[in-house]
Amino acid sequence: MGTPDPKEGLQRWLYEALRLAIVSGRLPGDSVLPGTRTLAQQYNLARGTVAAAYEQLLSEGYLVTRTGSGTRVSAVLPDQRHPAKPIPASSTAANAGFARESHAPWIKRLKENDPPFPLSGANALPQPFFPHRGDIRLFPIDLWRQLHVRQLRPSRLLTLNDTSPAGLPALRAAIADHLAIARGVRVPLEQIVVIGSVQHALDLCMRLLTGPGDTVWMEDPGYVGARQIMHASGAHVVDVPVDQDGLRVHDGIRDAPSAALVYVTPTRHAPLGVPLSNERRAALLRWAAANGTIIFEDDYDSEYCFRSHPLPALRSLPGADQHVVLAGTFSKLMFPSLRLAYAVLPPRLVEPFVRAASLTVRSASGLTQAVLADFLGEGHFDRHVRRTRKIYARRAHVFERAAQKHWQDLIEVQPAIAGLDVVGRLLSVDEHTAVQKLKAAGIDAAPLGRYTQRHRHQPGLVMGFAPFNEEEIDRAAQQVAAVLREAA
Repeated sequence: MGTPDPKEGLQRWLYEALRLAIVSGRLPGDSVLPGTRTLAQQYNLARGTVAAAYEQLLSEGYLVTRTGSGTRVSAVLPDQRHPAKPIPASSTAANAGFARESHAPWIKRLKENDPPFPLSGANALPQPFFPHRGDIRLFPIDLWRQLHVRQLRPSRLLTLNDTSPAGLPALRAAIADHLAIARGVRVPLEQIVVIGSVQHALDLCMRLLTGPGDTVWMEDPGYVGARQIMHASGAHVVDVPVDQDGLRVHDGIRDAPSAALVYVTPTRHAPLGVPLSNERRAALLRWAAANGTIIFEDDYDSEYCFRSHPLPALRSLPGADQHVVLAGTFSKLMFPSLRLAYAVLPPRLVEPFVRAASLTVRSASGLTQAVLADFLGEGHFDRHVRRTRKIYARRAHVFERAAQKHWQDLIEVQPAIAGLDVVGRLLSVDEHTAVQKLKAAGIDAAPLGRYTQRHRHQPGLVMGFAPFNEEEIDRAAQQVAAVLREAA
């Protein structure tokens, strides 16, 4: 059948190749076709692609199925039954579908940017210095397994049933207790909703609070996934600059005084690492209260402060309970595939948010929620965070020391006082060259330009240190130095 044409879809290519082989007689009537799995392996295709091509040929009469004898070529072809003039490819139903899809807002907007999350190879361990990740090797997996087994006792089989789209009450109560101690946020469990990710919480808020053309604020530079959700929703995104004191609130008020929603990472900015100053926190809350705006607070990396106590959440300030959605995740603190997060909502948003969550994903895994409730309630989570905080603080120090030792005149690294990553300013090589050369050498740092939209910063790299031990950090730092010196 030849090789796929990159200009057409794989399913369309396979369908056309099989139809031509049947019509030309190379696949004679009543001949047996290979199974979908066999053909998929032979041409390195997804099995679903082969099955879809077979289904189309079956529906058009080129193939028939017989119980016990597989899929065969029809003895009488549809072309022989109903001769007709060829139909131009541009007017076929499939191409009409493609034309419609090309104008679908979500498809069109998602094609404009690379996705912020990996679409393949996500199970691999990160390479130095991949950012925004903890070290899964530190997670107490044996303890987690014991808690999981306990939930599967016959006396607890109700955990296998559906749970409320708002989340398991026991987990919501445990989250409320944790937030009161760790983030200074006192809230009844009825205002907490368990979701799969902070990304999901933002998506639901955009659907509930904005319409096409409504204005929203986005930090610039800022979290790529948040910006893409905002663009995909059809909102008008106003990029508000960030400096050493965090989001420049007065710039946002000047440029978009009637914004419906603001996305902000006030405890530790993503990716620059700076906190939002107290003065700007107060100014943002005053404006939101006067304007009726919702502030979406992404509690990014708040648990990992190495040289001081973390700032309290913006949601903990007086009057914030009516205007701030606080969202945080357990997936980064424990392990990425956990896929459990929470949103603390203003009272008026609880019912519509829960209804929207029920409609879009129904609910997160009740079994995993029950295990996490025990993990939190019995103190295991706090112990895990305290332990990893010490380890990451030591690795942050090792990273700083390695940067000072190996990267003189190459990269200027900010002090790693919090979080899982830092920004290194490039001194001698441009971002594109640095990233390409480092990638080829097995170093996976992210360009700062990926996070910026309009307000450009000095070229730099966002570099993670948390998933790597001391030996790995020093060895990779030497590799970085060798690559960049050669490039320079």
